[in-house]
Amino acid sequence: MLDTLDLDLSLDKTTYRSQIETLMENLRSLQQACWEKKLPVIVVLEGWAAAGKGALVKKMVGYMDPRGFAVHPIWPPSPEEQKYPFLWRFWQKLPARGSIGFFYHSWYIHVLEDRLFERVKEGEVPMVMQHINAFERQLVDDGVAIAKFWIHLSQKELKQRLKKYASDSLQSWRVRPEDWQQEKNYDKYVALAEEMLVHTSTGPSPWTLVEGDCQRWAKVKVLTQLSATITEALDRLHYRTPTPIIPPQEQLNPSEPNLLAQVDLNQSLSRTEYKKELLREQVRLRKLQQSIYEQQIPILILFEGWDAAGKGGAIKRLTDVLDPRSYKVNAFAAPTDEEKARQYLWRFWRRLPTAGTIGIFDRSWYGRVLVERVEGFATETEWRRAYQEINEFEAQLSSDGYVLVKFWLHISQEQQLERFQERENDSFKQYKLTSEDWRNREKWPLYEVAVNQAIQRTSTPTAPWTLIAANDKYYARVKVIQTVTDAIRRKLKNR
Repeated sequence: MLDTLDLDLSLDKTTYRSQIETLMENLRSLQQACWEKKLPVIVVLEGWAAAGKGALVKKMVGYMDPRGFAVHPIWPPSPEEQKYPFLWRFWQKLPARGSIGFFYHSWYIHVLEDRLFERVKEGEVPMVMQHINAFERQLVDDGVAIAKFWIHLSQKELKQRLKKYASDSLQSWRVRPEDWQQEKNYDKYVALAEEMLVHTSTGPSPWTLVEGDCQRWAKVKVLTQLSATITEALDRLHYRTPTPIIPPQEQLNPSEPNLLAQVDLNQSLSRTEYKKELLREQVRLRKLQQSIYEQQIPILILFEGWDAAGKGGAIKRLTDVLDPRSYKVNAFAAPTDEEKARQYLWRFWRRLPTAGTIGIFDRSWYGRVLVERVEGFATETEWRRAYQEINEFEAQLSSDGYVLVKFWLHISQEQQLERFQERENDSFKQYKLTSEDWRNREKWPLYEVAVNQAIQRTSTPTAPWTLIAANDKYYARVKVIQTVTDAIRRKLKNR
């Protein structure tokens, strides 16, 4: 691919000036249109050191409203960022709807520079590229316009620019030892870039290859393509086909298994058995906490279940014996306006536990295929697409060493009614019962279908579901802790 580029292409100053002014004015108008239509835009600038990426960013933003964009220069990850999956720090920087994010270098540094300096294992590279493709496709599916540019230089031009910058007292600080290594290992870096471009130039997010030996030519080409990408994305908003309204599914298809019906809700423990087994499992978990920290293993535990199924009680017993400095409980309700302005997984990426700690999510990303599906907060297209997005997300976590434990706490309708009535008659528990709970109960058949399908479609070898019989709270609490300790032990054994 790169050897087909004609690096002798150039623009004279007069032609450049006449084109660049028009392009910049057009970009300013497009920025306003993005704001009005709430179109988020991501611009990825990759290429050789000294390829002119900084000058290009400066030129673009010079004509734009600074309130509507952010520039993200990507440096090596900090010690804190290294405790998360490699995409974590980029999820934090995603632009809100209507804004533009410029990434001066990006997530591709992980398969370019990190690979050149052997900071990533060769065997991991194909999986990393899969994760990148999934990341970009999820964003595009959510309405983000992505423009990716690789600015290519000849080895001669690269060497000349590095020497020029290094000899300039005002610019020498920009030349890193890694930049000289790019020039020294030019052919190897070209091969890495070629492989990256082939595997990550996709239909939703293609690369634009830019001849960079002439900076004027490069600027005009990038701005022309960026304008075209944004214009095309805005046009798609006008011609978007309305999502068809399909009646909600009130019962499973004959070919679909009723996984909830297979849960034995008669399982129980006596109070004496409960106290004994609870203490034993809590002690096991407490001992494992030190190993989690020493081996820097991140643990993520998700709790889903019916209203009044006992999630809060199970979480309390799970955390009673843990060092509070090494775990955090996140309870997720309806998304805020800030969260609605980005892809729905954004708010969960932000709260992932770091290596060596335990994260507990009371509700999770499964809301997209449960409450958002049933209540119509997500379109049919969105929640059906979410099964794949969830599996990809969880695969990324698992490949990064996370122990992922997913619980559905299952109770019968009769047990739920009994607990609702108990809360209604207890002044200390009345706050737990809302009109929303009663309304959700009326939609039990719809939720039952949604839960069964979510479990069936997202229970994978690396992120399986555990269905907990929760009619008896004693049994459920012990089973939860036992499942968590068993999962951690398996992880430690396999390391």
